Amino acid sequence: MYVLIMVLSFCLALIILRVFSFHKGVYNETGIKSISGMRALLASIVAFSHFAHYIYSLDGQWVFDKDYFAWFSEGNFFVNSGKFGVLLFFMISAFLFYRWLDNETLTPGQLTHKLLKSRIRRIVPMFWFSGFVIIAVGVVQGDLTYSLTAVKDAVLWLLFIGSYRIGDFMTADVNAGVEWTLRLEWLLYLSIPLIYVLNRATKGKYKTLLILGSIGVIFCVAVGLRLWGKTYTDPRPVLGFAMGYLAYKYRDRFAHYKTSSLAACAVIVLSLFSLSFTSNTFWYLIFLCCLTAIFFIVSSGNAVFGILENKTLMSIGEVSYSLYLIHGVVLYFIKQIPETLYPHSFLFYTLLSTLFFVASFYVAKLTYLFVEKPFIGSSNKKKVAMKTSPTN
Repeated sequence: MYVLIMVLSFCLALIILRVFSFHKGVYNETGIKSISGMRALLASIVAFSHFAHYIYSLDGQWVFDKDYFAWFSEGNFFVNSGKFGVLLFFMISAFLFYRWLDNETLTPGQLTHKLLKSRIRRIVPMFWFSGFVIIAVGVVQGDLTYSLTAVKDAVLWLLFIGSYRIGDFMTADVNAGVEWTLRLEWLLYLSIPLIYVLNRATKGKYKTLLILGSIGVIFCVAVGLRLWGKTYTDPRPVLGFAMGYLAYKYRDRFAHYKTSSLAACAVIVLSLFSLSFTSNTFWYLIFLCCLTAIFFIVSSGNAVFGILENKTLMSIGEVSYSLYLIHGVVLYFIKQIPETLYPHSFLFYTLLSTLFFVASFYVAKLTYLFVEKPFIGSSNKKKVAMKTSPTN
C-alpha cells in the first residue's frame, strides 16, 4: 500500500509542478542530464522514507530497523529506500569529484583552495540555514533555552561535528537527522587534496590504489563513528565512493549503455529488486551490486526511456540538496496536525503525501534560489558543472 501511495503521490506532485511551471528559474541543462534526474528521484525517495515512517506509525508499530528480515516484502522497501538514496548519492559524489585528480594544471595549493572554496560555498549556507530553522523551532516550542551547553552544541552542529541534540532539544525531530551523510561527504572532499599530492609524487602510478586506500580509511572512520559516535552513522554507503570512482575510471567502457533500451529496462528491474529484497547484514553486498549496475548505466547518460531527462524532474534534481535538508522540516509541521482531524485511509494518506511532496519541492526551490544560489555564482556553476550528492 505504501509503495503505491508513494508512486501515486509523486506522480500527482509532478503533474502539479508541471502545471505551475516549477522549472522556471531552476532548470539547468549543464552536466549529465540523467544524473540530474536521478538526484531528484533519490532525494524524493529519501524524503518519502521519512514520511512513510510517520504514517505507518500512526496505525501500527514500526519494526523496520536493522533487525528486520524478510527475503522479499514491502517492509524491505521501508528499510531500503533511505539506503537506496544515500548509496547512489555517494556514487554520484565520487563520480564527479575524483575527476579533480585529473587536473594536472593546478598546484596542490590551488586545487585545495578551489575545491574547498566550492564545497564551502555550496554546502555550508544551506546547512546553516537549516540549522537556524531548527534552532528557531526549538526556541518557539520552548524546548530550547539558552545555556552554555546549548551554545556549544549549536556551534558543533553547525560545524558538522555535533550530535542530534542542542541542549535538551532533539534536532532530528525537525530535520529527520539527515546530516550524518554530510560528515562522510566531507571526508571524501578532504581526502582529495592529499591524494592529489601523493599521486603527483608517485607520478600517477598508484592513483587507483591511493583512491581506494583513502576510501578504506573513510570506511574505518565511519565504522568508528558507528561504534562510538553520538549520532547515527552507516559506514556501508562509503563503499559507494569506490563504485562511483570505478564508474568514472571506466566511463568509456560504459558509453554504449547510453542508448540501450535493454540497459534502461535493467535499471528499472534492478531498482524494483533492490528495494524489495533484503539488505540485512551481508546481503547488503547484493544491494550494493544492484545499485552499482544501475549507476554504471545511468552515469553513461542513459535517461531510462527519457524519464530522467524530464524538465520537471531535472529541476527537482537541481534543488535536491535543499530538498534533502528541508523535507524533514516540512514533515515536522505536517506532524503538528492532530491525527484525530483526518481519516487514516489510503486516499487521505495519498493526498497528504502529495501535499508533502509539493510543499517540500517548493520550499526547496525557494531555499535554493534565495539561500544556495547567491553563494554558488552562475559562472562558477557553469565552469565546474559538477552536480553531486544531495550536496551540490
